[in-house]
Amino acid sequence: MAEIELNIPATRRGLCTALARIEEFAAARNLHADTLGRLRVVVEELVTNTIKYGYGGECERPIRLRLNASHALSLIYEDDAPRFDPTAPRPAHDPAARRRAGREGRAGLDLVLGLSDSAAYDGSAGNRLALTFLAPDQSAGGPAST
Repeated sequence: MAEIELNIPATRRGLCTALARIEEFAAARNLHADTLGRLRVVVEELVTNTIKYGYGGECERPIRLRLNASHALSLIYEDDAPRFDPTAPRPAHDPAARRRAGREGRAGLDLVLGLSDSAAYDGSAGNRLALTFLAPDQSAGGPAST
């Protein structure tokens, strides 16, 4: 099982389901604990943001996740919320600039991008964020650890 696809509702219950399935996937693939920890934080942050900001509250609207551990661990995260590119340049770390830009803090998005090793956004059909997580020995140039 090198890949799993999850379709969850935008609810806390959906988040719990996704995290449990991710744990099972990680155990079956013997993923490094550091990689799993980073993935869990990222998924929790993304789902929470979709619920709170994208959909405006818990609802049955979809969130789709696809994990692949063939080489490096990759996560494709999709929702149908209004277009939002978390990789876009943002105002300087100045609270007044963030308020003028109409955003609350972006610490969570900085966390998501900081915990992943690469990120690419596609907003052509909903929101699609592709993230890669390297195992600690991969980022140092060593062999892949799965």
